[in-house]
Amino acid sequence: MEKTLKEIQVFKGDFIDIYEDEVLVLENQNKAKRIYAKHPGGASLLALSSDNKILLVTQYRYPIRAESIEIPAGKKDSKDEDGLLCAKRELEEETGYVSDDIKLLFKTYPCIGYSDEILDIYLAKNIYKIDHPKAADDDEFINVFFYDQNEVKQLIKTEKIMDAKTLIALQFYLQMKF
Repeated sequence: MEKTLKEIQVFKGDFIDIYEDEVLVLENQNKAKRIYAKHPGGASLLALSSDNKILLVTQYRYPIRAESIEIPAGKKDSKDEDGLLCAKRELEEETGYVSDDIKLLFKTYPCIGYSDEILDIYLAKNIYKIDHPKAADDDEFINVFFYDQNEVKQLIKTEKIMDAKTLIALQFYLQMKF
């Protein structure tokens, strides 16, 4: 266990703050530094059509300088925002689809070694396209694709899907019975 001695914010961003804290390691009473990010959290959805096709999106991800195949996801507007509301908003904004049948699958810490971010992962069944969806963010250009389970397994095997939240959600879904 560790006790925080001093919390020092070294960077304040639009949605992420970086801290370099001083802690006391209780087991040996040594002082140490801990650098980490505070993040409001996010939500994502494994979205299924009425014929159980899996909706995945592609979008350019600047940190890896490449396109990524993912489940729809986004950050919460605040730490207190309800994960379900965030998930519904992101599904509609990113894909133009909605669902009346959404349930929480699980929560996870996607970057536990350096961030307090919690990601809520939902299952959305029987998604359907709406005529006038909420507008996507101005800096996001997202393409929507539907895949059957065998196609998804092939995308995983060939490392076309490398996003952690997507891999976890897909593996969870492919192994569970609903």
